[in-house]
Amino acid sequence: MRLFDTSFLVDLVNGQSGAVEKAKQVDRENDPAAVSVVTVHEYLLGVHLEYREPRRLAERLESARRDLTPFQVIPFTSEIAEESSRLQAWAQHNGRPIGINDLYVASTAVQLKLPLVTRNKHDFEKIPALTLENY
Repeated sequence: MRLFDTSFLVDLVNGQSGAVEKAKQVDRENDPAAVSVVTVHEYLLGVHLEYREPRRLAERLESARRDLTPFQVIPFTSEIAEESSRLQAWAQHNGRPIGINDLYVASTAVQLKLPLVTRNKHDFEKIPALTLENY
């Protein structure tokens, strides 16, 4: 199983070639795809911020929910919260701040020992024990 972040999901929906190729690779390998519940939040937040007219918002939310159907959604558990507190303390002690949503997504990947697929390598590469797959 691989964990995908919001940048991947947005790029895939927008037809970005690297994301499309990575999705095809995962399909060929018959590897399950997952997203953190935090990724679901970020993706739907983007829709809410972009579309304010009620009818258009409803259409885009329905489309966004369809975009998410191929992915298993991983909940934020107490084990992931414990991992995120450990990683956040490490980051603060080492002067390497991590955005809270990135911290939660990374903690999900670390706790479950999943590679994180992202184009956002810069924000995630500073996190120890996190395996990254770029596209």
